[in-house]
Amino acid sequence: LVPARISRGSHSTLAEQLAMEPSKEAPLASGASKSFWAKTCLLGAAVLATFAVLSREDVGAARRLSEAQFTAVANLTAAGNSPSPLLGDGTPVDWWFAFKLTTAAFPECSAKPSCMFGGSPTTDKYGLQYLLSYGKKGQTTDLSLHSDCIGNADDPLAKTFDQVYSGKVPNFLVWNDQFYGDPVLNTKPKCAKECGAPWGHSKGVIAWGDDGTGFVLQVTTPDWPGAGSKAHPRSSDGNTLGCCTDDNSKVSQHFFSLHLATAADTLAMLQAMQRASVATDPNNPQVAKLTSGPSNLLQAAKQLGHQVKDILDPFQTTLSVKTSAGPIKLLAKPSSLHVSPWHMVSALTQTPMRTATWWAHPNIPSSHANYKPGCWDSRLKSPVPEVQAATSGQWNKKTFSFKGEPTTNGNHAKVGHSISGKNLAVFGDMNMQGALDGDCDSSQNGRGGMFFVLEDDVLHSGLKALLAGDTAPYAGGGGPPSPAPPSPPTPPSPPTPPSPPSPPAPPTGQCAGAGVDFRKCKASGCKYVKQADAKKCNVAKFGCYDISSLPDSCKTSNEVFA
Repeated sequence: LVPARISRGSHSTLAEQLAMEPSKEAPLASGASKSFWAKTCLLGAAVLATFAVLSREDVGAARRLSEAQFTAVANLTAAGNSPSPLLGDGTPVDWWFAFKLTTAAFPECSAKPSCMFGGSPTTDKYGLQYLLSYGKKGQTTDLSLHSDCIGNADDPLAKTFDQVYSGKVPNFLVWNDQFYGDPVLNTKPKCAKECGAPWGHSKGVIAWGDDGTGFVLQVTTPDWPGAGSKAHPRSSDGNTLGCCTDDNSKVSQHFFSLHLATAADTLAMLQAMQRASVATDPNNPQVAKLTSGPSNLLQAAKQLGHQVKDILDPFQTTLSVKTSAGPIKLLAKPSSLHVSPWHMVSALTQTPMRTATWWAHPNIPSSHANYKPGCWDSRLKSPVPEVQAATSGQWNKKTFSFKGEPTTNGNHAKVGHSISGKNLAVFGDMNMQGALDGDCDSSQNGRGGMFFVLEDDVLHSGLKALLAGDTAPYAGGGGPPSPAPPSPPTPPSPPTPPSPPSPPAPPTGQCAGAGVDFRKCKASGCKYVKQADAKKCNVAKFGCYDISSLPDSCKTSNEVFA
């Protein structure tokens, strides 16, 4: 740390070098990072040692080192290993949003998938083109089309996730209710290949540094990511979009990354994850690394992997990062609050919403303003503003489906925007599946999940254009939505999506029947039945069955894709 000789007239003290050239900070070790206090002590020792070898003139110059420069050094020491949402060129931003488009409308991408985090390109058709918008210092970019392969090279998803996978951060957690056995989670209670209700229908990554700041990455992809460390890779599958068996890159998906600008933001995120009962394992190095930083964050992270069944109050907080219109809000639905997830969001924000999710049986219909669901709770305001379920969308004059279909024209993103009032954009974990009346713990009603609410004119405008199209029927019937959703400029009436709402019966033998592994049950018109549902579905045992042969109560789309 102490230079043997320091020449005059140059920026030669260690403190000055650190202050003026932060990019030359030594790389972090791949193992546990040094703590904040250890780094601070090293910095102090270096400064004292430098003063010891200076001439009088040098001492005078060193004393003139500005307070701002020294503060910059201290901040660099504290936050040097704190990750942020990154763009494809490595630029840190406050947040970014990416919408991976359907393969049918935007096939493939400008290159082949690199599989940079492991795996091989899938043999199925894939589409990895995406729309991107990001915000920095209150300025938001327009939602725009990118043709490169998202998650595979110099794009926001790959750059942001690589901070975790390459071992640069001291703390991270990966969670996903659909890991499909790799990794095997030691949860309480235990879940096998999938973590169904009442586990949260939620997927993502959170990472933070020694000072407690970092980022959260919300994803909607089943089975991705399945490992957060190259030192502990997946044993039976890939870990890159387009290179995993079940990453569902055929349908549309969304990804949202947000800077956790304070340790309090990170703690709030961990608390929301707990309220939503996310499926993870803090003791499994494939999906967790907890080594340093504020003790309350480590304690909160280690409490995850448990179901929360005794709390019905939705989690609500305001985070530090702001858009041009104000701070970003975080909501979390507990699994015991048996209501429609997006109706909960509409009630909490008191804003009518238009949504695009995996809309499949048991689908939740649209509802007019003042509709009072039978499945409701006194903790939420009533009546509820209007909620629309979009069933088609468009971009660049290309239309595509927003229905839950395991085809190249299906949608698995979970996004929404306000219809009137404040210009809100919402990114969520949950689908419009369940019930407004009747079976109140059905499907997503009986699960947890999180939502990020951003008030932003530019982002709202982009989502409004993306979700322009058809709308699902309304509960209780009635006329067209009020106000009517925007329609694509061309053509006036969107063409019928290539995939019909109900998949055709597969050729004889295509579903293969009893005993077939769920990974092999992907053909259109086929449904994987778990052993626990065999009696309800009137079949002998688990396996892959023709949907048309099953009773109505079992005619949901494959959970593999939900």
